Amino acid sequence: MKAKDIQRHEDDVEAQLILAGDLSKLNATDRVAYYRGYCERIGLDPFTKPFDILRLNGKEILYLTRSGAQQLNKLHGVSHQITAREVIAGEVYQVTARATLPDGRHTESIGAVSVAGMKGENYCNAIMKAETKAKRRSTLDLLGLGILSEEEAVGMPDAAMVDISETPVQAPPDIVTGK
Repeated sequence: MKAKDIQRHEDDVEAQLILAGDLSKLNATDRVAYYRGYCERIGLDPFTKPFDILRLNGKEILYLTRSGAQQLNKLHGVSHQITAREVIAGEVYQVTARATLPDGRHTESIGAVSVAGMKGENYCNAIMKAETKAKRRSTLDLLGLGILSEEEAVGMPDAAMVDISETPVQAPPDIVTGK
């Protein structure tokens, strides 16, 4: 491949990443570099796995995990208050959460889950999921991060988790032997 063709390919990959948020064209090394850089940019510890990757509509995108949301809340001093809980038509459980920063700025977001036909432990878990979803969505909205939360990502039709553990990454040399 000529240097000009390589540069054009790199520019295409960068455009896919920046304009479409698509990680699928990155090789393992570039994917790790992007992940680390994104974490550092918003103040998250990449070793706690604050993001996972989701394949959605032919693109691979980052979504925020529980760990990432907890770190963002702590980093920015976000507090939450549940302002409403309701069951709609006996089928949807909806929670409204207000996220507030120390300076008083706040926003509200909802988290809704289907509870149709549920009872017992499944119903309890759905209620907790709606609350967690509302809190994370309000945090992301308040902080201006246009990324999906874990609960949103998992519930999307045609979405599949990307198993990045199977992606080959060249291991760094051993500190003792240098090999």
